[in-house]
Order: sequence, then structure tokens, then C-alpha cells
Amino acid sequence: MRLFLLPFLLFFSYSLAAQSAEDLITFGVIADCQYCDCPSTTQRFYRKSPHKLQACVTEFNKHELAFAVHLGDYIDKDFASFDTLQPIIDQLRAPLRQVLGNHDFSVDEQLKRKVPKRMGLARRYYSFTIEDWRFIALDGNDLSTFASFGKRKQREAAQLLIEVQAAGKVNAKTWNGGISRKQLKWLEKELNKADRKGEKVILFCHFPAHPVDPHNLWNDTKIQEVLTSHPSVKAYFNGHNHAGAYGEKDGVHYLTFKGMVDTPDQSSYSIVRIQKDRILIKGFGRQQDQELLLPKH
Repeated sequence: MRLFLLPFLLFFSYSLAAQSAEDLITFGVIADCQYCDCPSTTQRFYRKSPHKLQACVTEFNKHELAFAVHLGDYIDKDFASFDTLQPIIDQLRAPLRQVLGNHDFSVDEQLKRKVPKRMGLARRYYSFTIEDWRFIALDGNDLSTFASFGKRKQREAAQLLIEVQAAGKVNAKTWNGGISRKQLKWLEKELNKADRKGEKVILFCHFPAHPVDPHNLWNDTKIQEVLTSHPSVKAYFNGHNHAGAYGEKDGVHYLTFKGMVDTPDQSSYSIVRIQKDRILIKGFGRQQDQELLLPKH
């Protein structure tokens, strides 16, 4: 049995790694680089992150990627941390798409509004299309205790957190966040547009929405309801929970990518290949390979 399985497993591993004519779109994924010039903890090795990011960029540059996305917590804290990572990420041949994480706002109060622009973002949430795929980047810090700007937004954030706490939900943490009513309306418009055009959708966010976890968005169940109601939605990719996770609900794949900053010697990043009937994830370091089958409808 072992002799029979070994060639198959080797072939499957190779098929995930190698680009082929069946690939429609190929892109790179990083989660939680989370650099700062700080002493290590028992789980996070902040000063190792630039070296890990450099190795990741070198690997990504060996492939024809449509883009690469970082799923939030690019830094751990301190605005100057961006300066250390910039020369490394500038070497990336593919366009970089950033998603805002909670730690990205762990900077001096007067610098918080400058974070999106420093990360190359004109808007805190946005979308882009490649062929018949629409990619939507959400801002899970939109409603939060640390990055909601303006009194109206702060009131909405405070009310949502109170509701989550009153419901006894495990994700009622001040270091999580939620999606505002304004962003939800924008998301519905994006998904309606994708439905009409026959596009397929992958969403990016820093915070998970499924399965149940202490790291989830405050309004995770609302997000699930919205995504389930649109046949265009195929997958939701996120970071934040450095251990990683996976769940499937109503035909939508929810995949949490493992954090790059964890462990002293292993990195974590991925190359994602979209094919007609599946999404293949080739993991590097701690990130495992995965195959996500797409519904036929």
C-alpha cells in the first residue's frame, strides 16, 4: 500500500506546486508577517520576519503571479516598521495587494490615519477583477476600538461590540473588529455586480468569518449570510488566527492562512492557482497544501 501511495502523493504535491495550462489565475498569499524590532515571545519571532519575507519574495518571483496579497498585520507595531519591510517588498515583481490588520494600526495615535496610505491603499476596502474573477478586500477594522475614525463610526463600533458581548460570543474581543453598515452596502453592490456578470468571487479580510473562533469578526454571522446569498462567492481568505483554520459553509470555502511571524525557523506563505473547477493552494513552510473544489453551478 505504501509503495502504491507514495508516487501518487509525490505527483499530487508536484501538481500543486507546478503551474499548468489549466491555471486561470495564479497569485501569492502571505498572512501576518507582523514585523517589529522587538524581542521574541514564546510563539512570535518578530525580528525573523524580514528574512522570511525576503525568502517569500524570492520564491514568488520564480512564478508568473497575477498579484500577491498580504492578509493583514504587515507590522506588529511602530510606524517605522514599514520602512524596514519596504525595500524587501519592492523587489516583488507582481503587484502587491494589502489588507488592513489590527496590528497595522498599533502606531502612535496621530499616525493611525496615515496607515492605509503608507500601505499603498487609496481606500480601506476595495475590489479588482481579473478575467471573470472578482477579488474583494474587506476592512475588518472598520468597526473597532482602535481604527474607527469619526464619532458616528465609533458609536456604531461600540454598539456592535456591546451586542456581541451581551450575546456571549467567543469573538467579543477588543482586538477584533467588524464590518460597518456602509461597507456592507458596498459589499452587496459588489456581489450583485458579480452575480449579474457571471463572475466568481474570492474575498480577502484579516479577520475570519467561519468557523466559530475567538478571532472572528464581530459580525461574522452577518457576513456569512451575505456571502451565502450570492452564488458568485466561492471563497473567503483571511489571516489573524496564526494557527490557521478551514471550514466550508453553503458552498463557500473559508480558509485561514497561518501566520508568517510564528516559529523561529519556519515561514508560512502560499501560491494559489485557480482552475475551472478547483482552487489549489501550494503551501510553504507551516502552510499545508489544500484543494478547494468549486460548485458546478
